[in-house]
Amino acid sequence: MNKESIIPLSFIIELLNPPMRHPIESTNKLFNELKDTYSNCTRPADNITEFFSIDRNTQEQNRCIVRGDKIMISNLFTSCTLESFWKTSSDVLKKAVKILQIPLFFFRQYTVRLTATPLKEKDSRRFLGNRVCGFEDLKLKCLARPIHGCGIRLVFPPLRDNQSEYIIRAESLLKDISRIFLENQARFLVPIQLQGDYLANIKEELDKTYSFLRENISDFLIQYNE
Repeated sequence: MNKESIIPLSFIIELLNPPMRHPIESTNKLFNELKDTYSNCTRPADNITEFFSIDRNTQEQNRCIVRGDKIMISNLFTSCTLESFWKTSSDVLKKAVKILQIPLFFFRQYTVRLTATPLKEKDSRRFLGNRVCGFEDLKLKCLARPIHGCGIRLVFPPLRDNQSEYIIRAESLLKDISRIFLENQARFLVPIQLQGDYLANIKEELDKTYSFLRENISDFLIQYNE
C-alpha cells in the first residue's frame, strides 16, 4: 500500500447522553448559534433535530443530528482535514452542551474513513485478495463468478486498561477499484463528565481513532507490498 496516497473520505462523531427532552426553544437557539456552519434545519421526528449543509458541486455533506439521547456530527465525502473537522465539531459541541444542558456522554463512537492506493498493484482487489489474504487464482475458479470487491475485517476488543474497541475494514473501493477503502469505527466505553476541559478528552479519542487507521493499519498493509 502507498501511505503517501492516503486521503480522507469521511469523519463521524456519535456521542450518547442520558435520555433528555430538548424543548424546541433550545434547538431553535442552537440553530441560531450554528447558522454560520449549517444552512438548513429540519425536524424529521419528535425530539430529533437535524442541521445540515450540502455542497451541490462536490456532494460534501456536513450534518449535526441532535436527539434526546445522542449528538452526531459528520462530514461525508469530505475535502477537509481531521483538524478542520475537529475545529467545526468542537465549536458545535461546546454550544450544544451548554444550550441543551447535557451532563455527560457515557458512550462515544468515532468513525474515520480514508482511501489509499496499492503501491505495486493497479487493482486493489488483487492487493487485498492475493497479497493480503493469500487467495490463489486457481482456487477461486470454483466460485464461478468474478469478484467485484473483497477485503478484511479486524476487531480489536477492549482491554482491562484500555476500554475502547476498534472495528477495522480494509476493502477494495467498489466505485474505484484502484483504491483501498479504510475504516476505523472506534468505541470508547468510559463515561465523560461534561465539566472542565472535556473537549480535550473527546479530541484525544478522535485522534486515537484516526492514528490507529492512518498509522497502525497502514503499516500492517505496507508489509504486503512485496
